[in-house]
Amino acid sequence: MDSEVSNGSGLRDEHITNLLVLDFLQSFSDCKFHQELRTLGQELPFQACLEVEREDELQTDGNRASLFMGRIEADSESQEEVIQNIARHLAQVGDEMDRSIQPGLVNDLVARFMNVRLSEEDRRNCLATTLKQMQTYPKDMENEKATLIMTMLLAKKVADHTPSLLRDVFHATVNFINQNLFTYVRDLVRNEMD
Repeated sequence: MDSEVSNGSGLRDEHITNLLVLDFLQSFSDCKFHQELRTLGQELPFQACLEVEREDELQTDGNRASLFMGRIEADSESQEEVIQNIARHLAQVGDEMDRSIQPGLVNDLVARFMNVRLSEEDRRNCLATTLKQMQTYPKDMENEKATLIMTMLLAKKVADHTPSLLRDVFHATVNFINQNLFTYVRDLVRNEMD
């Protein structure tokens, strides 16, 4: 396997996961944290990369080139679209799973995230602990997909409960996914790009 393929679809790991979680959360129109989400989306590091690409890298054939991981990729917008489509699909599946999350678990997670002394690792561990307490994964769904959806649903529920926690829960979710599920996420993107 060549090194470019093993490094993912061209976006750096964090950018893929940032975009996936951001688009997943944006898929829900009935949330209380849209203003916070808009602000967060403008602050994320990939936003600056994407804006520079759109302004500066128009190719003579009309395609836009992107600079990620030190190399040019002509199809960054299609990668973005693929990730957005995956996020929307996962959000649709998540709608069915949403009701299975017990409010008590969300309340406990919110209380933990409100502790300003928690490190990023502590927040990620709180998220992992809450996921372990949930035993309502659909039996016909692969474990990684169910865990990915439930992780992002927990982020949605925490932010919906307390919008000021969006930034903390977003970063904990991204870190959890990058540590535990990134191979699965990268494979989803790759399969959709093929």
